[in-house]
Amino acid sequence: MGVKGRLKDMSLVDIIQVFNAERKSAAIHLGGEHGYARVYLKDGDVVHATYRGLMGLDALYRLLTWKDGEFEVDFTETAPMKTIHESSQNVLLEGLRRLDESQTKAGESRGYVGDLESIGLINKLLELGILERSK
Repeated sequence: MGVKGRLKDMSLVDIIQVFNAERKSAAIHLGGEHGYARVYLKDGDVVHATYRGLMGLDALYRLLTWKDGEFEVDFTETAPMKTIHESSQNVLLEGLRRLDESQTKAGESRGYVGDLESIGLINKLLELGILERSK
C-alpha cells in the first residue's frame, strides 16, 4: 500500500527527507498542472528523476519548484536506471539554494526598490515634510 497526498500539504523536499531518514526505496509519482513526473529512491537516496524530457538532477531541481500537485508513493517500483549519484542531503541543499536564488531574482525583477531609489524616496519625503529627521 502506498502513500498519497498533495504537495501543498507535504512538499517534495519533505517527502524525500522522510524516506531518506527511513532508508526507504520507492517511486514517487507526481502529477499536476505542470505535467507528470517520477522520482526514485533507493535505500533513502534519490537515484533517478524524470520530468518531461529531463532526467536526473535537471528533472529533480525543476520538480522542487512545484508548490502544488498530487503525489503517490509506490514502494514496489524500482528505478529503471541511476542518473543521480550524490547524497540526497547534498542534492536537496543544492536544490533549495537554486530555488532561493531564483525567487530572489524573480523578486528583484518584480520591482523591488534598490538602495539608491530608497534614499531618493526618503529625501523626497523629508523635503515634503511627510517625514522628519530624528534629532
